[in-house]
Amino acid sequence: MRGVATPVTATFAALLSAVGFSGASLLALLGKGMGVRGRSYSVAVAAGLLLALAFADLFPEALELSGRTAVWGFVGGFSFLLLVETFTRAHTHHSPAEHVREHALAPLVMGLAVHNLADGFALGVSAELSAPAAGAVGLGVLVHQAPVGISLAAILAAAHATRAQVLRVAVPLGLAIPLAAALTTALPAPGDRALGLLVGAAGGVLAYMGASHLLPEAQAEHRSRVPGVLFVATLAATTLVLFTLLGG
Repeated sequence: MRGVATPVTATFAALLSAVGFSGASLLALLGKGMGVRGRSYSVAVAAGLLLALAFADLFPEALELSGRTAVWGFVGGFSFLLLVETFTRAHTHHSPAEHVREHALAPLVMGLAVHNLADGFALGVSAELSAPAAGAVGLGVLVHQAPVGISLAAILAAAHATRAQVLRVAVPLGLAIPLAAALTTALPAPGDRALGLLVGAAGGVLAYMGASHLLPEAQAEHRSRVPGVLFVATLAATTLVLFTLLGG
């Protein structure tokens, strides 16, 4: 039975997810003074988190929603960020002095905006479901928003972002979740096909950021075996947690 309180449940879940994401992102404020080794390790962990979320959470969910359409969403999201960088950046290599700031932060913020909007849309659509189903969707979003926020915190810390910069990035990205949820509940809800396309695109952008930016950054910052080991351990552990908590 559809409960009249379901839209309130969806809105509350969206706000809770926003707090979880932004709160985790603010951990970047604790990373000031991070050295080369610390930057490399934190970026390797962030890469593992994002790739696990892309392939073990978002892409399977998109496939369940819309089948082959999800594949096009994934490919489209991945390709979109690549083309944006191709046409807006004059060079593809950077010196060690540049660290992460110029080359990973901008696409990361863009990709996470797509990701958080997709989560907000999913929560908004859940307002059309039963209260237990809406609660399950909200829990799923909250479960993977926290590690996404942690990955953003790692990159912000590695980029030596100031307190003001951290707040300017973390807070608006978090607010994108309830904003998208509110718009979805106020407007006609998109069907599973459209939502699957969007979730697939979110998976594509996270996969692009993890594989194209963060992992190479981690290896370039500090050439040792430790970043690779940390990446694999984070990838495996996050995938296991997602499968356990989300029943993947």
